[in-house]
Amino acid sequence: MVLSLCLLTMGTWAQAKNTSVEVKDYREVDGKIVLEMVVNGVIADFVLDLAGHNAILPEYVEKLKIDPNVPGDFRYDTFQYKKVSVEKSVKIGSISFGNSVFGNEVAAFVLKDEPYLRKLGVAGVVGSSLFNNVVLTIDSKRKKITMSNPYRPSYMKLDHRSNMDLIPASGIVCPVVLDGVTYSLLLDTWNNGMITLNAADFAKLNGKDGGNVKVSEGYASAEIAAKSKVVGACHFVKGDFSDITVAENGSLPRSVIGNEILKQGLLSIDYGKRKVYFQPFDLAEVKDEVIGADEVKVESGKLNPITREYFLEYVYDYRKSSEFVFKGDKPVVIDFWATWCGPCMRLIPELEKMAEKYKDQVIFLKVNADKEKELCGMFNIVALPTVFFIPVNGKPIVEMGATPEKYVEIIEKQLLKK
Repeated sequence: MVLSLCLLTMGTWAQAKNTSVEVKDYREVDGKIVLEMVVNGVIADFVLDLAGHNAILPEYVEKLKIDPNVPGDFRYDTFQYKKVSVEKSVKIGSISFGNSVFGNEVAAFVLKDEPYLRKLGVAGVVGSSLFNNVVLTIDSKRKKITMSNPYRPSYMKLDHRSNMDLIPASGIVCPVVLDGVTYSLLLDTWNNGMITLNAADFAKLNGKDGGNVKVSEGYASAEIAAKSKVVGACHFVKGDFSDITVAENGSLPRSVIGNEILKQGLLSIDYGKRKVYFQPFDLAEVKDEVIGADEVKVESGKLNPITREYFLEYVYDYRKSSEFVFKGDKPVVIDFWATWCGPCMRLIPELEKMAEKYKDQVIFLKVNADKEKELCGMFNIVALPTVFFIPVNGKPIVEMGATPEKYVEIIEKQLLKK
């Protein structure tokens, strides 16, 4: 028994050590999850709809620097799981949520008029497809989204899981038991209810009359009067709920479990292993294992690796100002690089020499482009190496390629000029 406990503890520790974890805040507006995305270097808010597609309001196509004449590579000509009117599709050059969720040349629908989305103050909708390379954990109590890879966060208990299926357009279908009958329900983070059934499923449901409730069609606000029934028992993963109001929505192609489930506990979706986890908020201590800006050590005379958090804290916080405002009191050189980039690897030793030469005069930093995707997306960095030369009280001078002689000249004439 002792040996078994030791092995279990070591296995959990090994999983935690080998799991990359990123935690991001989100806002809740009228019950919807709103994420701050970076699209073609522009920050914009999007509603998370795990039963939807990537989609943009028409007035944001130009604002987000999207070419309206290049169609997206969709296998569909409209939304699959809700009634939504679209004009056409487009291709997003780059879109990211933090460093873990990132896509190039991502297909998106251009929506027709959607007044309620405008009321929410968002540019559009982001669907499930962007997240299927991570384990996605939603914590509505703390308003945080955790993206981990390849394992779930260690605080999500292994015995609180169930199988799930992926259906076209990366929809997530989970088993839910209502009064002893199992339904296969689509997880829909747009829908404000707990359980909403289409007409066919609702007709089969037993339960007492629950009166009229409000439901929505597509991305409109919930204003349509609909029938409801109250079921005595609802079972999801290992969660049991009683006296659940189940609404009917005839506009739904598939019945759904809505975002009300997120108010009952922590939810994790493991796309790769086809597992869904759900547990009460207080079942285990939630501890985020992430690196903050203060944990990065920068030394004069060295080429220092930094993170997005450090960049925001000590270089420039693009979340607060669209105009570049440098925070430092010494000039900075920032090298965007990657291990697979030959010119990058040749340039790094030269920059290390420069860091030593200009010690106490210029701070030298480097950003791993494979790890810091949001930074690269924010500054539209598509070629490596890309080097930023930032004077005090000035704007970045941006250069590409491994040309150390030229970079010495820029430092002498632009960063250290009197």
